Amino acid sequence: MRRSSCIFGLALAWLMASSTVAHSRGFAWFFANSRPQGTCAGQQVVATFYASGRRTASGQPFNPSGFTAAHRTLPFGSRVTVTNPRNGTSVTVVINDRGPFTRGVTLDLSRGAARAIGMHRTQWVCML
Repeated sequence: MRRSSCIFGLALAWLMASSTVAHSRGFAWFFANSRPQGTCAGQQVVATFYASGRRTASGQPFNPSGFTAAHRTLPFGSRVTVTNPRNGTSVTVVINDRGPFTRGVTLDLSRGAARAIGMHRTQWVCML
């Protein structure tokens, strides 16, 4: 019984240590280790996505399944076409929120928009 507790403790310690390393791979790691792929008729930008929130900066309720996005400067109601260069899939989103506030990241897509283009994590996209 004591031996299994020791093994469990070691396994738990290893898991916690390895997850710390994984979480430390933030935006600095992304920008140091990724480059835009393919060609883009518009602008190649970095996009993230988010799935929670109550209200957007425009006052609309946040819909995580919708096709919306946050941008720092584009006017609310602007329509932007976002293409995933890895698979060529596009979606048109409406800007209804402000952000992202991480240096180097241009768009925060709603989870629905990110799923529609097959985006699973932070990545380079084409914005028109």
